[in-house]
Amino acid sequence: MPASLELSASLPPARSGWRASILASLRENSPSYLLIVLYLIGADSLSAWVGTPHRSFDRIGFSYDGYIAICVAMLSVAFIIWIVHLSLVRKISIQTRAAWRLVGTEFFARDRILLALPILAIWPVLARAFSLVKALIPAIHPFSLDPFLHDLDRLLHFGYDPWTLLQPILGYPVVTWAIDFLYALWLFVMYFAILLQITSTRDRRLRAQFLIVSVLAWTLLGGVGATLLSSAGPCYYALVVGTPDPYAAQMAYLRETVQGAVVLGKEINLIALTVQDMLWDFYQEGDFGFGRGISAAPSMHVASTWMIARMAQCYGRKAAIAGWSFFGVILVGSVHLGWHYAVDGYISIVAIWALWRLTGWWLDRPRVKAFLFSRA
Repeated sequence: MPASLELSASLPPARSGWRASILASLRENSPSYLLIVLYLIGADSLSAWVGTPHRSFDRIGFSYDGYIAICVAMLSVAFIIWIVHLSLVRKISIQTRAAWRLVGTEFFARDRILLALPILAIWPVLARAFSLVKALIPAIHPFSLDPFLHDLDRLLHFGYDPWTLLQPILGYPVVTWAIDFLYALWLFVMYFAILLQITSTRDRRLRAQFLIVSVLAWTLLGGVGATLLSSAGPCYYALVVGTPDPYAAQMAYLRETVQGAVVLGKEINLIALTVQDMLWDFYQEGDFGFGRGISAAPSMHVASTWMIARMAQCYGRKAAIAGWSFFGVILVGSVHLGWHYAVDGYISIVAIWALWRLTGWWLDRPRVKAFLFSRA
């Protein structure tokens, strides 16, 4: 028998079907899974060390209830977009059998579902662990860097507070109202982007990079970085520093000029002010519930939106314009609405850029690439 035939006969049969898809999913998702599990252990250990009874899995069912509702809503939006693309771009009518076959073979494809399920299942755990660490920050490192960040802002902006430089352009109730709306929309844009990549089979390397960087951002920047740079932000400056408030005029504009103003026949109620007041009440009460913590630097709004814009850039020119435009609004809005010092955003941009580049470099290592993306 020829040697080549003997060799091929001795090889094990290639994996196929469900088993191959499950193993491929576990391998591809393993870096994100490992990082999330390590962060979960770290968050609960930190809480125990501080002496609180709170843990990441406290009321986890509540988190999943809201998360499932968001997933269903985002999936519905994605399905509508897919149907529109199928009809207008691919010229396949939804009324045909061919279209409905594609629903099963493309939109709800087996590999897509098996690839997505492990990350979909664990993502709320990451959110809970992040929320716990964020709430623990004042107990580990009480807010102390607000004066430093304020002074650094002035140093970088030639002696001016950044919000005063923006005010001549943005200081109109209708503009502030629009920015406030888009800033609040960030949560849904972020979830849509995350779910898009969790379920994506179009570019597996981009998917892995986006998800790994997302986990690193929420853990390293939102956890470790926020603890080291413990600060509350301009909207709370007077409350945590106790000196004359350099942001009194800014908050007066938001509370007295914008809040209650009439735009398009309706009275304005800024979402930012409502949330800021709510978070301060939680902080004073020592409430460690989901989404309760206060943290200014680095800005996770800016960091996560940078990731979204960078990911959108891979989907073409229109997506890139939309992504970077939204990033610009979030960056400016974080300062204009009193949430962040400008330097919070600058730190976030540098850090998230570094994480993106390092993760991309790691994913391009031949052994890493072979392990994560091999179908054998």
